[in-house]
Amino acid sequence: MTLTPKPRGRHHHGDLRRALLDAVAEIVLESGPEAVTLRECARRAGVSHSAAAPHFGDKRGLLTAFATERSNRLRAAMESAVAALPEGAGADAVLAATGHGYMAFARENPAHFRLMFRTDLIDTSDPAWRQAANGARLPLDQAMAALLPQADPRALRARLALAWAGVHGFCTLRTELPRNTLWSEEVAEDVVALLVEACKSET
Repeated sequence: MTLTPKPRGRHHHGDLRRALLDAVAEIVLESGPEAVTLRECARRAGVSHSAAAPHFGDKRGLLTAFATERSNRLRAAMESAVAALPEGAGADAVLAATGHGYMAFARENPAHFRLMFRTDLIDTSDPAWRQAANGARLPLDQAMAALLPQADPRALRARLALAWAGVHGFCTLRTELPRNTLWSEEVAEDVVALLVEACKSET
């Protein structure tokens, strides 16, 4: 009896989960999240659909895991931007760095950035996703608290909302309208600077 060798895929040494998530990343870049299926991800990973299903269950589980991972990477990008500041940088520079880290992540990963906020496609009740999504805002929360240590809770919440909405809105518009010259890096720098100044204002 002759056995036909199984096509060589990415699945080896127990890295199937990683291979499936990498397949999601590829498909989202190529065709958008709607094109993601567990079967196609399994095919790209070189395994059967039945072998892939236990890891994520279905498409929603797969996209939820992907969004969870990307939320963790967004947080890491913000933390890296803060870590790159010179020693002794002021609180306003730290707040600005979180904005620059956020913008850099969105600029480098536009398709993945869009998917992270597609709550119609992901399971928002998933504990790991909720933890990662909340954790992605932690650098901003910490930077704002350091900038305004005496602010009352209402004022702090308003400034957090302003900073996040301003940076996220810029990133979203740049992702949706990439050819518009308004979303240049120079403008991005100025937007962050304006947001920091607005957050420092007492009125």
